[in-house]
Amino acid sequence: MPIKKSSASDVFQRKISDFCDMRLKPLLQPRSFENIKGFMIGLIVFQSRPPLRAGRVDFQEIASLCGMDEEMSPEFKRAAQPGFDAILRWLGAAKANTARISPAVSPVVAKAPLRVPGKAMPAQTERRALAS
Repeated sequence: MPIKKSSASDVFQRKISDFCDMRLKPLLQPRSFENIKGFMIGLIVFQSRPPLRAGRVDFQEIASLCGMDEEMSPEFKRAAQPGFDAILRWLGAAKANTARISPAVSPVVAKAPLRVPGKAMPAQTERRALAS
């Protein structure tokens, strides 16, 4: 049976899920943990950035979105920061990869016009007129 390759998004979702299980689960109540884990995975699925304020992760906004205002401790922020940084890096890499993909090349190749000795090409004539 052939092995089915996972997409980069699926692999990264698993990595973030494992990160949440190892780093965030011990710091949060079960409900808050599920909310933040779902939030982080949702960022990957929808390829959106976490809320930012002045170029840094806005934990106040995340707390209000995930319903965990009272559990937003400095320990949680320190533990969660690497996960959000990884998501931002992954999103930047994903956008760079899609920008590198060139559009499909047309099978019809444009042919250069034939040059006739002693006859100027229209583009050359235009350049000469502009240069004068």
